[in-house]
Amino acid sequence: MKTTLPQTETANAEREQRLKTHLRRLTQAGAPLTTIMRVKALIAYYKGIPLDVIAVCYDVTLKSVQHWVKRFESDGEEGLDDRPRRGRPVRLPPEQAAELKALMERDNQRVWTARHVWLALMAMFAVCYSVKYLPEWLRQLGLSFHKAVHALIRKNTDKRREWIQATLPAIYADVIQAGWRVFFQDEVGFQTEGTLAYTWGQKGEAIEIKNYGRHGRVNLIGAFELGTGAFYGVLTSFKVNATRFRRFICHLKRELRTDKILLICDNASFHKATWLREWFEQQAAWLRVEFLPAYSPDFNPIERLWRWFKGEFTHNACWPSQAALRRHLAEKLAELPQHMAAMQGVMRQEIARLKAVFVFYATPFPFPELVGGR
Repeated sequence: MKTTLPQTETANAEREQRLKTHLRRLTQAGAPLTTIMRVKALIAYYKGIPLDVIAVCYDVTLKSVQHWVKRFESDGEEGLDDRPRRGRPVRLPPEQAAELKALMERDNQRVWTARHVWLALMAMFAVCYSVKYLPEWLRQLGLSFHKAVHALIRKNTDKRREWIQATLPAIYADVIQAGWRVFFQDEVGFQTEGTLAYTWGQKGEAIEIKNYGRHGRVNLIGAFELGTGAFYGVLTSFKVNATRFRRFICHLKRELRTDKILLICDNASFHKATWLREWFEQQAAWLRVEFLPAYSPDFNPIERLWRWFKGEFTHNACWPSQAALRRHLAEKLAELPQHMAAMQGVMRQEIARLKAVFVFYATPFPFPELVGGR
């Protein structure tokens, strides 16, 4: 037998409309999910769905749904809001909670897990919370559980500001008008063990990646043109040094069939070898090399391309040998023209990030032509 409460047909349509209007207001105001759930359950009720079906759908007791109906019909929309509940008094006074929060913010170089917070509460205030409850309590304090990031303490803030405000705009203003093409250059390594990443799979079952227990590395030397998304890369199974870097530049020149190339590189020691810099000067008619500020990988757009490439082609995979890894990478490099739309998306994201850097340094974005490409 279906469970229902007495209701009149003439009142149902009016109540349903009131609840729908109230639901829109709650959604726009970011109301608690429990309140929104009650309103949706009542809308279903006034549409004629039995109470026992509503209780099953929302995973609550039949008594709860009956109580919501009575509260709404007696108190209106206000009767659906959360009401103060009786319970245990707060174990930790607000001033002591603030003291713990200040400790965690001050000592942020250590790893704070729920277990560590539990020990700190016991040692400082002799208060014992459930470890399962602590994450919720910490979020109520305005804290969140997130991954730490590296901060390069040796980077020179003044030189970084000078690069954004003067050097980079001057490079683009000078060389693009003269017909030079500007490439950001870098090297990246790939291991035969591969890299593991989060992925969706069957709940409760581990996703096992076959590991051959072999150690090997293949390096990729690449150059990325921010405005067009053009990319050129060369693989090597050997350590990258000044000789191989020069060979890469010669390959790039031959591949592009362009008269003038400007490379923006990081400050790796082999980029600045004495004999190599002398060679740069000898090739000044068609080659210019500029260097990023020290410890500023975030100023090199190709870093985002490396992350995209690994995420697309090498995460969650291992290879039995260095040769097998190199063959895989060569195949993916040959297929890059098929992924031009994705690479252009990477480029647009990098342009947006670069714009944000200029905004941070209160400097106008100097090359709007990058927005539409060359």
